[in-house]
Amino acid sequence: MIIENAVRQNVYEQILKTANKRLEQAIPGPEGAYTNLSLGRVLNLLFFLRGEWGSIGDFWTTHQALRALVGDDLLWAEPQKSSPAPAELIQ
Repeated sequence: MIIENAVRQNVYEQILKTANKRLEQAIPGPEGAYTNLSLGRVLNLLFFLRGEWGSIGDFWTTHQALRALVGDDLLWAEPQKSSPAPAELIQ
């Protein structure tokens, strides 16, 4: 179960990263401007902006695939802020 959750979290992070990059290409702005949005919200914005038939796929099919991969909790979860790496000790 722990491994399955870790794999699911990794898949979620990779998809969210890619979706954020696509949204930044669609709406130019400062890098990381959309990192506070959930995967579901990023997906909705992408289809709102670039949802012409065949451009990025079918919304419902994509939504169902993401739900199957990462689950409802991660699909709509607010992204967590990554904690800063601990500073190395100077010896």
